[in-house]
This record gives sequence, structure tokens and C-alpha cells, in this order.
Amino acid sequence: MRRWLMLIMVILLAACAGAPTEEPVDPLELVTDAAENIRETESFRLSVERSGASYFVETDLGSVDFRRAMAQYVAPDVLQATVRLIAAGLPADVEIFSRGEEQWYRHTVLTANVWFHAPFAEGFNPETLIAEDTGFQTALNSLINLSYEGQTTLEDGTPVYHLTGRAQGEEISALLANMVETTGEVLVDVFIHRSLIIPVRFVIVQPDTATEAEPEPTTWTVDVYDINAEPALDPPPDAS
Repeated sequence: MRRWLMLIMVILLAACAGAPTEEPVDPLELVTDAAENIRETESFRLSVERSGASYFVETDLGSVDFRRAMAQYVAPDVLQATVRLIAAGLPADVEIFSRGEEQWYRHTVLTANVWFHAPFAEGFNPETLIAEDTGFQTALNSLINLSYEGQTTLEDGTPVYHLTGRAQGEEISALLANMVETTGEVLVDVFIHRSLIIPVRFVIVQPDTATEAEPEPTTWTVDVYDINAEPALDPPPDAS
């Protein structure tokens, strides 16, 4: 009996010793590599979802509640996006096309196919998304109190490293295509693709936006996907 017990113990110890362990991850090195890799991409799609407390922006429709945006970026300086707003209690979609510092926009309900050659997001240039001193690079480099939370998977099965940190809102506004401005200290969760080493999700929480009427703070979820996929743009006639 003792021999059998000894044999079982040896087998268990050997199994434990051979169990795979996660290699240590340096969060600073990880975000540095991720920032460099996203800058080398030719195209990607971007979705921005707002939850929690309302966020209002000033437009030619007046003060409207920003809900979400779906965008496509093509290097070096083209972005096309559709933004969902709530104006006077009614949903309204605005389509935006930006090439460098030039912008066009149209209200998909109010003006159908009529494009206005005028800025929708003043001062925005798509190139800032991946420029060395703005956009993803600044957002990742601005994180403080950076902490590695381990490996996980997103809802679609994407394998990611999970990091958390804090940042100043002004330094991550480019991630939101400058369509909204975040101020003050924000809480940031970053999810980096484990094989591509590219940031595929940011969750940005603005704690100061919580009120008695809206106790859940404004939260932005930014997803990056279809990396280097074939572009499918539909530009205004005079921007082709």
C-alpha cells in the first residue's frame, strides 16, 4: 500500500511540475510594442460605444447626445464614420468623411445624399490616430499606475492581455476621433491582442460624470478590428 501511495504522490508531483505557467509580462514593454505596431497598420475599423451618463456635443442640430460611432481608417489620413446622435429625443445619424484636414458630413435622415464640405469635428485629422505623438501612441504612453491583470478573451474569442491604468482625459481624446472631449483623470482598461500585439479594445471611464440623476459614469468602449482588411469607403463625389 505504501508503495502505491508513494507512486501516486510521485505522479502528482511530476504533473504539477510540468503544468504550463504564464510567462511574466512587462506592461510598459507591452504598451510600447502595441503602440508601434498599430502605427504600422494600413487600415482598421473602429467602433466607439457610450454607456452610462449622457454626453452632449454641440452640432448644427444643437446640443445632441452622443451614442456611438462606427469608423474606418485608411492610412495615412482618411477616415469615414457614421455617428449616432440623439437630437430632441430622436435618433439621428451623421456620416463623416475626412481626408487630412478636410471634412465632409451629411445627415443621413435630414439631408439624404447632400454632403456639406465643412468640418464636423473641428481640427480633427485622421493621421493623428496613428501619429507618433498623438492618438494611440499618446493614449498608451500616457497611462500611469499601469497594472497587468492577466490573460483573457473578448466576447468574440479574441485572445488578449488585459492592462489597467489611469490617464488624463485630454491625452486620449484622439481615440474618440476628437468628436468628444474627455477631461480630468479617467480610468482605462486596455486589451492587447496576444499574437498581433495590437490594442483591440479600450474602456475609458470618466468618474466625475456620475450624478444623482445618472449614477453610472460616462464610459467609452473603443474596439479596433478588421486590421489591414480591404477598405470599403464611400467618399463624397468631390473627395474621391
